[in-house]
Amino acid sequence: MKKKDWIIVILVVSLFGNVELFMNHKHVIRNQELKYELLNAYIYRDLAQLEATIQYQLDNNWENETLVTQKLDNAIDSIILHIAMERDNDKRDILRKLDNYMSEFKVGDGTLDVSLNDKQRADYIYLGEKLRSNGWTFDVGYDTSWDFFASKVKEFVGES
Repeated sequence: MKKKDWIIVILVVSLFGNVELFMNHKHVIRNQELKYELLNAYIYRDLAQLEATIQYQLDNNWENETLVTQKLDNAIDSIILHIAMERDNDKRDILRKLDNYMSEFKVGDGTLDVSLNDKQRADYIYLGEKLRSNGWTFDVGYDTSWDFFASKVKEFVGES
């Protein structure tokens, strides 16, 4: 083969290699976006359910207080799952702040029979109002992109 033919072969192989790398990179990015959409949606759903449950209990004289603590546990579990699957330390820190904030509202020892006192009810009412005012409710649409989600979490936990 002539030197010119070798150069053409090398260029063609290089072109195919670069196309493959580009396609793989796009695939990795899309998988990451899907992961955030799914995990952020789980957290959003659980926080919205918590808000709705608090409001329902408030409207119905706290007839099933245990349900509120279970919904809080569900939300915390979703946050912990996201933390465990996250590789980026900055993103994990944001999620840990949300976990720490939500964990402040935990009541009881994990048993299914929980009885709330007046202060605990007031704390949950405050949490429900804060969830609602920050858009963690079923009444509004939401964006599951990481940037939007992270800004919403920072606002919620009181960080700018």
